[in-house]
Amino acid sequence: MRSTKISSLPRTAMTAFATTAVLAAPGLAVTTLLTTDADAATRGRVVEVSVGTDGFTAPAAVRPGPVAFRVTAADPEGAYLGLVRLRPGVTLQRYLTDLEKAYGKGDLEAARAVQREVVMFGGAAVQPGTPVTYGTRLAPGSYHLIDFREVGRPGLAAKVRPLTVRPGAGAAEPRAEARIVQRETPEGTRFDAPAEIRSGATVRVVNRSRQYNEAILMPVRPGTTDEQVGAFYRGMDGGPQAPSPFTGGPVGMIPLSPGRAATFAAPLRPGTYALVTWLRSSDTGRMFAAQGMHRLVAVK
Repeated sequence: MRSTKISSLPRTAMTAFATTAVLAAPGLAVTTLLTTDADAATRGRVVEVSVGTDGFTAPAAVRPGPVAFRVTAADPEGAYLGLVRLRPGVTLQRYLTDLEKAYGKGDLEAARAVQREVVMFGGAAVQPGTPVTYGTRLAPGSYHLIDFREVGRPGLAAKVRPLTVRPGAGAAEPRAEARIVQRETPEGTRFDAPAEIRSGATVRVVNRSRQYNEAILMPVRPGTTDEQVGAFYRGMDGGPQAPSPFTGGPVGMIPLSPGRAATFAAPLRPGTYALVTWLRSSDTGRMFAAQGMHRLVAVK
């Protein structure tokens, strides 16, 4: 993931679900999935997932309850590693077909179909050198891990990694130090978030809005105002163009379905970050951030 040019940021998981691709990562090589049959149950409650230029490694199975995925990226483009569960009667091929229509053609109906077809459990937006630990609670059943950068490239289905959650005893829920809530207001969807977050703290993200959404932290230049962040997104959404305030790539939680919650933790460098979403509404096609869904957060 390019760290300084917004025009070369990767195509995020739920940007694909929304209307048109607003973030492009041209020139990335097609990757091949690397697999391992290691069972995370034999390795404790933290599951290691490694994303490289040739694909990603992940466990075949985990135990139920709270599970933490520690995601690292050797690929210079980073990763958007997400977890989904197909709803009853939905095939993987049907979901991926709608996903690619929503992504490649900006098909609003396909974007709405994607929301109906899967439960989105979130995931990790990761930069090289900044591992992200993503945590969620899982019930027994079948799930799929997807690096959403691969949407729109040949052979997507072969690169999706199945994950089985086996019956068994769960573990204790990790305690979060901070909380971010996505919620509806009379002005539109907004973030409730603390003004400061400790670097490395476990942050719980709760989606109380009507659509899947994400919580992404991006470093900004010293002195950047919330209005400047908003102006940049309004420019991306068809308004007057404004300079990018960002100095680095995205880290944080990729989209959760409404009613879901998950955690992330990352050793971020101290500084000022914009808490943003790159998604568009699957109803209107407009970017949430262009309509005010952003705020500044200090990482200490």
